[in-house]
Amino acid sequence: MSDGQMVHMGPVRVAVIAASSQVRASLQTLVEATPALELVGSAADAETLADCLAGSVPDVVVTDIEPDASDALKTLVEPGPPGLVLLIDDPDSDWILDVLPADATAILPRNAMPAEIVVSIEAVAAGLCVLSPDLLARLLAGRKPSRQMASGELFEALTLREIEVLAMLADGLGNKEIARQLDISDNTVKFHLASIFGKLGATNRTEAVMLGMRYGFVMV
Repeated sequence: MSDGQMVHMGPVRVAVIAASSQVRASLQTLVEATPALELVGSAADAETLADCLAGSVPDVVVTDIEPDASDALKTLVEPGPPGLVLLIDDPDSDWILDVLPADATAILPRNAMPAEIVVSIEAVAAGLCVLSPDLLARLLAGRKPSRQMASGELFEALTLREIEVLAMLADGLGNKEIARQLDISDNTVKFHLASIFGKLGATNRTEAVMLGMRYGFVMV
């Protein structure tokens, strides 16, 4: 076991935050039905939960985040619990990158299966992060070295997902078809396209494909 991994001698202490009473009840039931977990508190918002816990800090907080609730998330993660499991409509939303906590975190879609939520809670309690492939690729993209064009001008390398999107552009697929094939949202496709255009210096889809072919990202 790595030194950074947390060891729990007993059940993982879990608190739940959800504005919807139905969602809150569902999450409470899930936690209570799992022997490895212990429910220590539940509330509609972070402030109420803090009052309920009376200074006690749970191992993991599971929270159902409303769309575009970046301000609420910032409040929740500062100073933040030891671990955080976020359930949001679009786990690949752009704003999540701006408020992503540095500590152990899981970011899951709201329709995640109960088993996925339980596994994520346990992973976060062990000091790990659980992210979607898209979000992970976008976080890593900033660390990739630049490549050099034939003209000598430097440009940032495309991620594997961006190369996939670019190849589908070359095949003539539209945004909705790309989203369906990659099982991502239309907004995420738009994000990838904007990133591709910016990295290649393209102004439209056709130019992006042509530049992708020129620099070896698209095979013909």
